[in-house]
Amino acid sequence: MDTLQQLVELEALKRLKATYFYHIDHKNWDEWIALFTPDASLAWDGTVSTLGREGKLAGRHVGHAAIREFVIEKTLNPTVTVHQGHTPILDIISETEARGIWAMEDIVDTKGGLLHGFGHYHETYRKVNGEWKISSLHLTRTRLVTTQA
Repeated sequence: MDTLQQLVELEALKRLKATYFYHIDHKNWDEWIALFTPDASLAWDGTVSTLGREGKLAGRHVGHAAIREFVIEKTLNPTVTVHQGHTPILDIISETEARGIWAMEDIVDTKGGLLHGFGHYHETYRKVNGEWKISSLHLTRTRLVTTQA
């Protein structure tokens, strides 16, 4: 892959992640889930990982139905969310595979309280029918602040 094509692909991956954040915060659930490959996995750490310690894996869901059930039906609906992604480290592995790490900040406002998190998305991507999709997502946190309503 030549340099120009690599830059085009990197920009497409940035747009994919920006679209992810937009759709999750606006609760455009069908558009959001369509950003994942059908066999995608979503995992997150339930504890903070710092000082060389890994966070404890809180859960892992595979496939559209499992991701939809956990994220949409059990976690973020109804909530008000703000997601930010910064400073991506992206690598094109092949014409159809890539990986990335995104620094992140999120705020999740529920009726029970407020969660304000900082950390990283560790992702892999696969090109499907000419479009980049998220094939795996693992959210790790370096700081997590919660307050009760």
